[in-house]
Amino acid sequence: MHAPARKPVFSWKRLPVNDRRPVLRLASGGRRWDVRLVGLMSRSRFLVGHPADDGRLIFVKEGEAFNVSTFDGAVISAFDSTVLRVVLGEAPGLELSLPALEQRRRETVRSVRRALVTLPCSLRYGSSENALRAGFTGDLSEQGAQVAIERPLPAGIDTIDLSVRIQLYGEPVTVQVKAIIRSSAPDPRPDVEATLLGLQFVEVDPTLRLSLSLYVRERLLAEADDVFATVR
Repeated sequence: MHAPARKPVFSWKRLPVNDRRPVLRLASGGRRWDVRLVGLMSRSRFLVGHPADDGRLIFVKEGEAFNVSTFDGAVISAFDSTVLRVVLGEAPGLELSLPALEQRRRETVRSVRRALVTLPCSLRYGSSENALRAGFTGDLSEQGAQVAIERPLPAGIDTIDLSVRIQLYGEPVTVQVKAIIRSSAPDPRPDVEATLLGLQFVEVDPTLRLSLSLYVRERLLAEADDVFATVR
């Protein structure tokens, strides 16, 4: 008699980020390209990787105009820029103009930034023994989180209790908080079977909120902020 096959344990990871250089979005004529910032050349110019479509470099000439934008997790910064020089060779790129600070636009689209952290967590959506799901955080802030679970929750569920353990100054802290489900969608990666939930925390204990805030601040120290904010 054969023992029944054991169901594999759900596991999920964010898409790995191998290149930590800030991502900038170039837009022109209704088309958009995401490129990496190579570096600031001076107070008025900077270098980015050459935009490409399906791995092929697009044609760009000196004097061409682009709208440049960057998002730090809370604020979108954008400005108009001109191609000063097209760099060819083994490391193709574009040297672009950087306008004065007063010519750059900033818009706050999220009140707080979220740290990109993958932590095991659990979601309870009812009082029965089976109303519990294992998951992983995709990002985390003091106000909410993205959480990945293996399959969608039952219809009609709009609030859950989230439990996640964080490390704060080397000490484990268990965070238990009630959350409203603001969004639910499948993971966009075709080879990953998971449901992504957007959560907004409610009724957070002040002590836990402080712990979350300190933890997120710790994690954000290593992440790039608005890369042009200090260039005046």
